[in-house]
Order: sequence, then C-alpha cells, then structure tokens
Amino acid sequence: RKQYAGIPIPALTAALPCLCRVVLSDMGLFSSAPDEEQQKACLAALAAAFPDVSERTRKQYAASHKFKPDKASKALGESEKWRAETLPRAPGPDGSDGAAAASLLFTHRGFDHHGRPVFLYYGSSFAPKKWDADAVMLGVVHTLEAGFAAADAKDASNDGCCVIIFLMDGGTKLDMGLAKQFSRLVGAHYPGRAYKALIYPGTPLATRLWAVARLFFSSEIGEKVVLVKQKVEGRKTFEEHLPEETLSLVGIDSWDKVPWGSDPDRDGAPACDADAGAVAAAGPA
Repeated sequence: RKQYAGIPIPALTAALPCLCRVVLSDMGLFSSAPDEEQQKACLAALAAAFPDVSERTRKQYAASHKFKPDKASKALGESEKWRAETLPRAPGPDGSDGAAAASLLFTHRGFDHHGRPVFLYYGSSFAPKKWDADAVMLGVVHTLEAGFAAADAKDASNDGCCVIIFLMDGGTKLDMGLAKQFSRLVGAHYPGRAYKALIYPGTPLATRLWAVARLFFSSEIGEKVVLVKQKVEGRKTFEEHLPEETLSLVGIDSWDKVPWGSDPDRDGAPACDADAGAVAAAGPA
C-alpha cells in the first residue's frame, strides 16, 4: 500500500515528526514547567490586564505560552478581539453552509468519564471543495463553543479541556490544508484545552510511525496522544476514556470494518448530521 489516508507513505514518514510537532503544539499539548515565581508573575500580569477573562482561561493561555507574560498577554488579547468579531458570526446548528459542512467534519459527541466534551474529527469523509474553508471553520467554532458550554452547564468546575477523536478510515483523501487550519484555530483560540487525542485506526504502519515520532516529544505527549489499535481490544481503549453513552453517540460500532464487529444495520461511516451536535450537547439521557 503506497498511501495512508491519501498521503504518500514516503512523504508521510519524512514529515510526520515535524507535522505532529506543529499540530500538537498548536493544540496546546506541549507544556513546560517554569519555576513557581515565574508562573505567579505571569498569572498576576494577565489578571491585571484581563480582569473580565476567567481565571481558567488566563491559566490556559499562560501555560500555553510557557508563562511568558508578554507572549501570553499578546495571544490572549488577540484571541479576545477574535472572539468579539467571530462569535457573533458563528452559525447556529442549522440553516448555514458552515454548519452543514462542520456537521460532516467536526461534531460534539457527548462527554468523557469526567464530563469533558468529546469531539469527533472525521476528516477523511469530508469533501473540502464543496464549502468555503472559512465558513467551515465558523461551523467548527460553533461546535466547540456549544460543546464547552454544555460541559460547563453539567459541571462549572470542570477543567475546561476536551477529548478529540480523529477518525482516519481512509475513505477519501485527507485535506491536510483544512487539518492545519483546524489546528491553528484551536491552538490560537482554545490553547491547552485538548486533554486527549484518540486516533483511529492505529494500524501497524501508524503505530510504527508514531513510535518514531514520539521520540521527538516529551513524555506528556505520549500520555495525551493515544493510537487506538485496529484490533478487537481497540474498543476497550475507547471504553477506558469514554462511557458507553458517548461511544454510542460517537458511533464506533457503526464504523466501517471495525474489528470488534459492526452494526449490520449501519454499515459504513458514522451518522454526522446537522443535529448531532445539538443531541450531544444535551448530554446522555
């Protein structure tokens, strides 16, 4: 097989360490441990400059920028401006191209065992040329905001993080440009909020590539990124991170050719409709 998810194997092998570092650092999965005084000084500076921003958000920006006050303050200021300009334009769950496109690419699918929102990124099923990328990102923003708001409604003391499932079933060519735009969006405006990244399928090839790539990362990244094996025990990996209600919303038993057995009535891709995010946001029954 010369390609994986539409990407030539030699190119993927050469680019994976660099690409993973760019994407994962954008998503806030890298962190450092400055001394306590530096952390306190940075947080105090952000509190003075952004008194109306939540303490949780200030901490996320501070940690994402290694507790460097100037960089964290600049990033948070730019993000606050972006939010003021963008959120009023974010589409609702229906009636817009952005929402329709995002419902195919990125949906909220319930919560993990600790109440964190779970999002499904189904990039290999997405037809990138059908919609404008900026409109799609607006739909993604709506989904993120709705998911985090639903988690806050369930438990206001939650850690503000999420779990993202990347489904890479090789159905069509992966749009790398859109994936990078997604990672930049999350990194710039939702830093430090990715608690876990579950990647499926963790094929033997993907596992070997990750074994090499993780040599470039800290041990923390090894804990945050989980390649779910394309084997029967892969379902148990999902169960470790997600309750059964969420697994049902994610639709893992309806994915094409899953080794733990597909639902014969729903063979193929998971149902991703415009109402999925609203259903998930309501939480498990």
